[in-house]
Amino acid sequence: MPELTHLPLNTQNWPNWMQSMAPQVWLISIILVLTLGAYLIGYAAKRVVRLLGRRAYDSEEQFVGSSWDLAAPVVQLLVFLMAITAGSGALGFTFSEQLVGYWPKALAGLIIIGAAVGLSTWINKSLRSLTERAHGKARMDDTLVNFAAAIIRYAILGVAIIMAMIQFGFAPGSLIAIVGAVGLAIALALQDALKAVAAGFMIAAFRPFRIGDWIRIGEEEGEVSEISPFNTTIKQVDNKLVFYSNDQVWGSPIINFTRHPRRRLDLYYGVHYDTDLDHALAVLIRLANDHPLVTQKTDTWAGVHDLGDWAITLRLRAWVPTKEFVQVRADLTKGVKQMFDQEGIEIPYPHQVEYVREGFNLKPPSTVKKE
Repeated sequence: MPELTHLPLNTQNWPNWMQSMAPQVWLISIILVLTLGAYLIGYAAKRVVRLLGRRAYDSEEQFVGSSWDLAAPVVQLLVFLMAITAGSGALGFTFSEQLVGYWPKALAGLIIIGAAVGLSTWINKSLRSLTERAHGKARMDDTLVNFAAAIIRYAILGVAIIMAMIQFGFAPGSLIAIVGAVGLAIALALQDALKAVAAGFMIAAFRPFRIGDWIRIGEEEGEVSEISPFNTTIKQVDNKLVFYSNDQVWGSPIINFTRHPRRRLDLYYGVHYDTDLDHALAVLIRLANDHPLVTQKTDTWAGVHDLGDWAITLRLRAWVPTKEFVQVRADLTKGVKQMFDQEGIEIPYPHQVEYVREGFNLKPPSTVKKE
């Protein structure tokens, strides 16, 4: 063994307990330094791989999750093991021979896991890319495909981990039994997570909504951006993301605003009691049918909805494309105000009449706008 592994100090004058402990402390220190050095070398190799990988992509978002990004930690582990083996052999440690014996198994396990990560990532991205193109051309529903891609990825990684452990000498039968026992313990501990996965399968099977639909779950609404085995993500109009566990989604009322290509506007307008109702209803129908985005103009309908305390409420219904629903509603609301002003149709507002009594005389009523 090289002199470096021997304590370079004279310990004859040290106490007996220090003389007995000094060689062990020295060896442990060397091993720690060797391990730290190997870690730094592996970390440097990982940084180099990621630096080279970033040059192949236009943005950080494209790089994250790519093959280069996933290969970097594998390279770090391989370089770390190589440095540990080479360093321990150079210093004359006997366990370097054992490390050399484990190298084929470690390489086989790493190759299996690396291949599984690459394969699962490629399948996931390929299916998502395929469904995006198909969705753009033939309006293919990509919700189920994306959900299945995520499940396939997890399944491939699980099988790869089991195969890698077999390479290290674990018996398949006992390994399966251990995995089953661990799975049962995890299932008992993570009942809520399993409920979310089960609800995710129900969402993928019955598809109350799809990716890209505008929905409301509880009090929140937005566009469905992702459906995973555990969570459903919706993006709100101000670009905020709301994450729901799938069991929350499945157990809540779901309103899907964009499932059908057409929606029916249902608008209400108040007019004065002195208004010619037939004239006002005709104005509403004419205004709606003149809008270029209103469809099925023969089905446009207007009628008296309610006789309120201070106004007669008119109701207007018209079919519009789902994607243009908000814009057409805004256009018609603006147009009704302008058209009523032109036609002399008054839109009333609440008034409050106050009487002030002084003695036995009543002052004339004064009309005050209610605030």
